[in-house]
Amino acid sequence: MGGLMEEDGESSCSEILDNDFEDSCEDWKKTRNLELGFEPQKEIVYNKVLPYATDIDKESTSWFAEIKANLGKSIALRELRPGIVTWTSRLNKFIRLYGLKFPKADHISAINLLYSFITTPDLEPFMVNHTAGTLNSLLRKRNLLDRQNLTLEWRPLYEMYERILHSHLESLGLIKIPSSIDQTLKSLVKLCRSYFTLSTTEEMLREWRPLMCPLDVTMGKAMSYFEIFLPTFSAFENPDQTYKLWFDELLGFWSACGNSPIWEPHLLSLLARLAEHNTGQVDWSLYMPVIFTRVQKMFSLPVHYNKTNVGNKGMSLDSSTAAYWIVNTLGGESLTQKYLSQLFQSLESYYHPANIGKYSIKLTEFMSKLSDIFIKRVHRERHKKHSWGFVPPSEHILSDSDITQFVNSVKPIVYHAMWSRWGFLDAGATLACLATLRPELILPTLVERLYAALETVTEPHKLTASLYSVLSVARCLVYKSKLYPEGQTHVLPLLFSVLPGIDTNDMRKSMITFQYISTFATLVPFVDHSNYVDDHPELTEEERNVCFQTSQFEDFIVEFLNRCFAIVENSEVQQIRSEVSTDDASVSREDTMKDVGMASTFSAILMQSSEKLYDVALKKVKNWINGKIMEWKVSGKIAAGLCRCLTKVRPEKGLAGLLPLILDIIEGIVKDGIRNENNLNDELKFQLMMLSEIIRVPGKYLLPYIDRIDTLLSSLVQHSSKEGNILTGAVLRNTLRSLTQTCPVEYKSSAAGYDRDLTTYQPLTDWGKSGDIHSLEIDWYIPGQEEVKVAHKLMNKVLGTQLATIGEYTANKKVLSKEELASSISFISESIVGSGVFMANWKDEIVNLKASQVDLSQRSHIVFPGVNPDLTHKSSNARQEIVMVMHKLLSFQLANFPDDTKSLRGISTIYQSLLFFTGVPKVEYDARWRSFQATKKAMENKLLGSKKIIRAILVDRCHLQHQSRMIENSNRDFTKTHQLIYDDLLLLATNHYSEVRIKGQEVLGRGMKHFSHSYQLLVPKLVELLKKDENISHEQFKGALYVILGSKGKSLLTKHNWETFAALCPAVIEASHSEKPSIIKVFSALQETVVHHLETITINFAMPDKVAQQALHLWDKVENQNNLKLTLNPSLPKPSEQEILDGQKHMDENNIKASNVFAVIVDKLCSQLESGKLHWRHYNAGVSILAVLTRYDKKMPARAVKIMVNNLIHDNIVVRKTSIHNMAALLKQNKRPHVTIERAIEKTEENIQPGNRKDNQWLQYSPENWPKTKEQWNSPNFVHKTHFGYYHWPEKMTVYAAEDKQPNLDRSLQEMTDQELEIFQFLQDETNLQKLIEFLSLEENKGRDKFDSRKFLMWKGIFRNFGLKVLEKLKEPLEKLCDDQQESSQRCAAEMMSGLIRGSKHWTWEMTENLWSWLVPVLRKLLGNVTVETIRDWGICFATASESRDPNRIHWMLEVLMEEPLRSQGSFLDSSRLYVLQGAMAQQEWRVGGLLHRLDRFLNPFLTHPYQNVRERLGSVMANIYALDIHFTSGTGGALSPNISDLLSEVLPKLELMKVEPDPEIYNYNKNSKTGTDIDQKSFEDICSKLDPELAMKVREQGLEQLKSIISRFPGGRIPSPGVVPPSGTRMPPPQILRMPSAETLKKIPPELQKMLGPGMLRMASPEMLNMMRPNLVPGGKKPTPRPGMSPPELLLPPQLLSAIHEVSLNTPQSGLLAEKWEERQSGVRLLQTVCKLVSGVLLRNWYTVKPELFKVLEMLALNESSELEPDLARDCNVALACLSTCIVPLKVLSTALTAVEHVSQSSSWKAKNAMLEFLQVHVFTNMAAFHSQTEEAARVVNIVTRLIKDDRIEVREKAGKVLGGMLHCSFISEEVASKLLDQFKLEVSRKIKKKPKLNEDASLFQENKSKAILMRHSGVLGLSAFVLSCPYDIPPHLPDILMLLADHLHGPQPIPATVKNVFQEFKRTHQDNWAEHKQKLTEDQLATLTDLLVSPSYYA
Repeated sequence: MGGLMEEDGESSCSEILDNDFEDSCEDWKKTRNLELGFEPQKEIVYNKVLPYATDIDKESTSWFAEIKANLGKSIALRELRPGIVTWTSRLNKFIRLYGLKFPKADHISAINLLYSFITTPDLEPFMVNHTAGTLNSLLRKRNLLDRQNLTLEWRPLYEMYERILHSHLESLGLIKIPSSIDQTLKSLVKLCRSYFTLSTTEEMLREWRPLMCPLDVTMGKAMSYFEIFLPTFSAFENPDQTYKLWFDELLGFWSACGNSPIWEPHLLSLLARLAEHNTGQVDWSLYMPVIFTRVQKMFSLPVHYNKTNVGNKGMSLDSSTAAYWIVNTLGGESLTQKYLSQLFQSLESYYHPANIGKYSIKLTEFMSKLSDIFIKRVHRERHKKHSWGFVPPSEHILSDSDITQFVNSVKPIVYHAMWSRWGFLDAGATLACLATLRPELILPTLVERLYAALETVTEPHKLTASLYSVLSVARCLVYKSKLYPEGQTHVLPLLFSVLPGIDTNDMRKSMITFQYISTFATLVPFVDHSNYVDDHPELTEEERNVCFQTSQFEDFIVEFLNRCFAIVENSEVQQIRSEVSTDDASVSREDTMKDVGMASTFSAILMQSSEKLYDVALKKVKNWINGKIMEWKVSGKIAAGLCRCLTKVRPEKGLAGLLPLILDIIEGIVKDGIRNENNLNDELKFQLMMLSEIIRVPGKYLLPYIDRIDTLLSSLVQHSSKEGNILTGAVLRNTLRSLTQTCPVEYKSSAAGYDRDLTTYQPLTDWGKSGDIHSLEIDWYIPGQEEVKVAHKLMNKVLGTQLATIGEYTANKKVLSKEELASSISFISESIVGSGVFMANWKDEIVNLKASQVDLSQRSHIVFPGVNPDLTHKSSNARQEIVMVMHKLLSFQLANFPDDTKSLRGISTIYQSLLFFTGVPKVEYDARWRSFQATKKAMENKLLGSKKIIRAILVDRCHLQHQSRMIENSNRDFTKTHQLIYDDLLLLATNHYSEVRIKGQEVLGRGMKHFSHSYQLLVPKLVELLKKDENISHEQFKGALYVILGSKGKSLLTKHNWETFAALCPAVIEASHSEKPSIIKVFSALQETVVHHLETITINFAMPDKVAQQALHLWDKVENQNNLKLTLNPSLPKPSEQEILDGQKHMDENNIKASNVFAVIVDKLCSQLESGKLHWRHYNAGVSILAVLTRYDKKMPARAVKIMVNNLIHDNIVVRKTSIHNMAALLKQNKRPHVTIERAIEKTEENIQPGNRKDNQWLQYSPENWPKTKEQWNSPNFVHKTHFGYYHWPEKMTVYAAEDKQPNLDRSLQEMTDQELEIFQFLQDETNLQKLIEFLSLEENKGRDKFDSRKFLMWKGIFRNFGLKVLEKLKEPLEKLCDDQQESSQRCAAEMMSGLIRGSKHWTWEMTENLWSWLVPVLRKLLGNVTVETIRDWGICFATASESRDPNRIHWMLEVLMEEPLRSQGSFLDSSRLYVLQGAMAQQEWRVGGLLHRLDRFLNPFLTHPYQNVRERLGSVMANIYALDIHFTSGTGGALSPNISDLLSEVLPKLELMKVEPDPEIYNYNKNSKTGTDIDQKSFEDICSKLDPELAMKVREQGLEQLKSIISRFPGGRIPSPGVVPPSGTRMPPPQILRMPSAETLKKIPPELQKMLGPGMLRMASPEMLNMMRPNLVPGGKKPTPRPGMSPPELLLPPQLLSAIHEVSLNTPQSGLLAEKWEERQSGVRLLQTVCKLVSGVLLRNWYTVKPELFKVLEMLALNESSELEPDLARDCNVALACLSTCIVPLKVLSTALTAVEHVSQSSSWKAKNAMLEFLQVHVFTNMAAFHSQTEEAARVVNIVTRLIKDDRIEVREKAGKVLGGMLHCSFISEEVASKLLDQFKLEVSRKIKKKPKLNEDASLFQENKSKAILMRHSGVLGLSAFVLSCPYDIPPHLPDILMLLADHLHGPQPIPATVKNVFQEFKRTHQDNWAEHKQKLTEDQLATLTDLLVSPSYYA
């Protein structure tokens, strides 16, 4: 509704009022229709119980006729502002006050008209938001209109949604969208989709299928559209034309891409909606395990392999979506309940209060949502009146058995959650739902828990949680239920027992206790009917018990009051500073809570009490209050609140008991004289506080005392002191309000009350009784003539005195002190607030704020039966009289006493009341509304619906309805008097004193929001105040700026009015500057407000004729039917043809005017910016505002463009940044449209296979498709959006036309527009370019700068618009930037480069050839020059350059990146080349299959690369290479891309050695080997013999010592393996490398290396290598430090020489074999590390689910995950296993996964077995639902664990025991299987172990058998221990026996005792919190045994 509260609409003060009560009384409806003369669609039923209900009908009918006429006329005459804006607001306001109180035909007409209007092309975003809010109100009640009444076209809505929410213009700043529009439009689509036609589904699929490419972001967009738009509500009518068209298709995509894709939540939301609207029609059984697995995953539970959390990819599922789907698939023969029960069993321990984590909130939220949606479904199926839509057959409706099963499944977790500190609120809501459904299952436990909590004093949280839980189920407990009849018997004992909870020292507990008591008090009559039993023998035992319990009510009330009195007496105002008096001290939040909590509870008790009990309370309070004096701020206020409860409930009796006493005391004090006292004494203050509260009763009860009150007021008014004014004012205000307010007299739950004859009245029948809106019998108090007369007299008396006093004062006839004046102003203010409801608005000349062709006048609403009384002052309008006096007073004070801030603020307050107060303060109304909503939510019965709310809440709602009408009456026409108030408020808002300014600005701001367009009156004065004038003070200037600023982003500069902006904006920019921080602050805030909140508003408005014509249909005549009107006639005649033509003309004139004003604004801003006179801060603001004014529909003039382009080299960084951002928008404005043509596609409609097909082969990247000639470049074969063609083709496939049909880029200056000329000339200036590049390559925040997309967009626009001409100037600077090692320079180059490549999209063939012939060498050079700091920027650069570009059009770039990605030039360069290649490749998705194959072949030999960061990058790149390996049901989607199974089949044989434990000897060899490779003369000769002759000669020349010297420089003196060099023939260096280095370069290479390498090797050396050989590149001749990751120069020996040395060294007898083994092992280690990275990458990044082939690496991962010899490998294996264990496994792969686990679990390595047990634990928990659906696989899991629990290795057995315990704990193992296991374990522990061998028995055989027996017994003990550990929070029946059995083995052979001790320690730890509860389940003997075991013996025993 945010859109309806805008400034040029009308703000409605009332909230949206609910109308949930459905009228079921048909007779009443018929009568009602005749009364109205038409059948209303849906009126707000509360209106009919208002005391003036009979007068409302006429008002509502005439108002609707007025709205209909003016809205129709506004649209017909095309008046957007103010016409359409105002009258859509008023229609919405009408719906809030009256509901849909108009005939069906009018309802349909209004929807159709607004729907046509909102889908007007190019309608501004604000109007879309504004109109959508009203449409939502009209469409909200779906049951009122079916599709026969209303059909809506989906496409206009979709086009509007796409235009607004997916606009590429917003990111460029060319359009500004309201923040709330997203949700508003989604709501609109949701409400509209039920009215889409049947053919809609097929049309939508045709529209969005082309977006379905799983690798592209468009897939998410498509799924989002499907979720939002696809209709499901009427799908049951024709499934074949609706959901069956997409169901299998979308689920097929999900099955293929099931690895948590980002669009998964959208799909599940759609499925949930389908399930809700077609209950039982869809067979979900196949998808149950899949969806439940996702549901379990959404909680992100801390179940990780070895505590290695690899995170979650994609978007988490929403709790509501999951709950909707689950609930709506329950019932019938569905398996949902089975899966849900299993889910909750596995999650149960996470709900326990001991387990708190990030997941807790989502868990309890899910539980709450699930129960809420479930009870709503039961309500819908059993209690809701059906209108239209699907009615499920009886077999699919939830049965009683279904409900019981559901409640039983949720019950255990909600009992855990209710104790949780985080979850108890959700638990309360859940318990309320469950108890409503099955009270007998929920209530007994809750009652029992509360009794137990009341008995313990050590756990206060349990008491508060129990109280909250029981009060949540209060209605269920008090309601007489056949299923739980004893429920009522617990109500009163519990109520009496909770009183100790009211504790002075624990306010949290006290507040929850108050809430508990007040909740039950509203449901239970407080009537002692214990004697009723004697006369009614027919009562049941339970009823008799309850009757007897009521005898304690009196004691309860007395005790309750005693405890309240204790709190009051212990409460006092907190005086923090001694210099501040207690009267000035603020009241703490806790004290306020005490006051509200205590008063509301006491009020609830008294309202429900009989007169006898009321008398007890009155007497008690009266005795307590008598003679007491309390401070008035806290304790006095609370005491007064208690007294007020007494008078509010029974006014006559309460006043009689208290008022005379208080009046006597006050009169006695006043009589003694207070006139001369500066401060009132404490007793008087306390008594006045009491008096002000107890008189808040209906006025008729006050009449007997009014004379005394009047006299008292007359005396008190003369005294002026701060607290006196407050207290006397409160008495005056409350007296007047009592006499003038219309309100209900009582809020009882039974209209008849509780004072009836108990012989016939049984109060038990009223327990929890619901109210009936049709027979509420509200006793309204309506002020009578006497009350009005008394109020008028009292008001006149006070007003007359005070106005006369002020009149004399302003005429200088009387002198008043500041205090006296403040006192007079205060009393006038209180008089207005007290009697404002009857103070009529003044009648005065109306000021026309905005010219309009329709009537904009406001109307008042009836709020009083008959004629509304008018309290005048001396026969004149009282409000106007006050205005005139205040106006004079203000002038007088400003002239004479400008420093009297108190009086000036008082005047602002009076003006506020005069403008807005019409009976109830808005703040009070809002607070009551929130309170009502909270109470209603707590008390409603969701099963029966909201009709069954208790009467007290209904009465409150009716009172709110009355108040909302009063609030609406504050909307009035703006008159001359209003203008006078505005002038005064502006004076106050610009006053010298800040406190006066703040109040004035607050009131003025509220007025400008309230009175549409009234701000225009202030604009000229504000402009004057901003001028540089000596007469304008600093404070006035600041005040004016604050008035313009407004609050919450609603500035005058952001109003939807170009004239206002034109006047204020230049004034603000030119405003005299001050360096004061306060001015800087407000000026900056103004600038920020404009930048962030200035929405795109219309300049040229055009409305289609059909919309205007549709508006005229509102005047169509329709015949009456059955004497009822079918439509209400508009109040105005139909617009004539001339009026319509005039409207068209007026619209055109407005458009021209707006265009001119916009041009003037821009021109003025440009003049100011060009003047050079602006301060830098104002200049910055001007540039920012100019940038904000850049729009998509209006080109900025050349002058503005010049300013922006010149600011690119401005000295101020803020200005430069603004200009850079704006340049992209300006270049977009000046982008010339490019021509597209249709390309014919071979379309095959049936069974389209996603991915590579024959018909999309032409899109693939391949040399045949590369453009090599101009003709090929211009052929229509290039599609830049990568998603097109993957699946369906669009209806019309468009491509760009040939270059000769496109805008010419090679233009002369004369051919350019003025705007383009400015940009071009700037870029042609060498100086400008140099400065621009300098600025763009500056470092801003070291270490935090990133690739800037705004700079990229600017460069892209420049190269797109101007082509090669600009590039020529930029080639040299760009090359320099690429060569520069500075981080900021390279980042600048990356931004330019990506902009250049993307911007050259439409260049001609010649230009493109020119570009790439220059760019390819630059790129080659660049790739060897990247730095650690800039590698990320270059990655983004190439990814951005490749995005949305046909790969064949940028084949040059891709080929350069593919040129030998690995050159073995050092780890960093290799990994960085891979990184940039990965970025470019990933953007091309499915279209570069051939490229991926090439890369795959190239990278395969490097999988054992020696550098870790290269291997990590390799694994990541390989994951990308296999990203297309997606398998759909119809076949593979990546037929032309590499397949991961091929890679694994190639790699796995090489990894066989990793399945064997490594020989430690080779590691020892490596560790202990010599520090260097030792080469003797013989070895030297052997090495030379293996070299080419040329190289051998060079080596021999250098000699053995030189070679040893070089080798010694290697790390550790050992040469690396030659495996880093790929086999010959796998790579070919680029041509430019095959040349001799220059003579200059050769000079810099060390001579020894020159000699050794020779010319052949030098020719092969890369520039990088040569650079690194230079010794003297740094001062001092030191060698340059290599960049991190680069190889040191010493490593650059010729590969042939390295190989020869390696080969010869291996042949050394003492180390050759071990060295060979070491190298072989290391090669395997490196390969496995790469595979680990690949596995992790595939599972964490790719969309398809885990491939079965990946489980083939499980064995080697398990063997190496705990390797101490290779910690890096162990870490990588751990991560890979963590990814594999937590991945969602498809059902068809589950068996393969388990087979792999089984295989490894039989390994000889105990570490591998342990790893598998850990893996299995996580794997099973993650895929729990899948295992439950495949019981054979679940049995295999149990077999693995039970086999391993008998393993020879103790570590394996213990791990298996823990895993078994976990599986038992989460109910993975069924009860039947668990029982068999338990028997088996018991049998194993009972077998005897021989202690001694038999005679002649072989000792070794005996020992072997004994060991086996001990092992078997230990496995049995571990099995039993697993059962103990599976129950950490309770003691099930089978557990005590197990504990006793284990206790018997405490002294068995080791390791059994250790295991038993550990189990008992763990048992003690987990059960000690609730031991008092747990020990009840043990016998005395068992308890004694446990105590002996668990309690250490005493030292002294």
